[in-house]
Amino acid sequence: MSDVPQDKVTVLSAEALAQLKAFPLHGDERLQNRLLWKSPSGDTIVGLIQMAPGARDAGHSHPSATQHTWVIDGTVSIGGAEATAGSYAFVPPGVDHETVAGDEPVTMFYVYQPFAPEHDHHDH
Repeated sequence: MSDVPQDKVTVLSAEALAQLKAFPLHGDERLQNRLLWKSPSGDTIVGLIQMAPGARDAGHSHPSATQHTWVIDGTVSIGGAEATAGSYAFVPPGVDHETVAGDEPVTMFYVYQPFAPEHDHHDH
């Protein structure tokens, strides 16, 4: 959704969000990513990730980016720390972390800044 107008307020209803194209993160169908916004300069991205129960995003780090994550639904382990619905997780640049969904579906809102080439799998 990089075509969001930069000169007015944009609101997406729950129905509109559900219609946004989702794509598998790292090719894993159990990790669905929806890109909500990318800054005009390309240095910040915002999106939603939905994880199937038990889905795992293998250990990795973001060498130059901070990751901000708000858990909307479900329970997830991020870097070994449990985050339940309503929780916020901050992952500093270079910190290795694995993300593992609990026994129910997980929905997370995320921000990566600065967005860098190593995150191209988020930008489809």
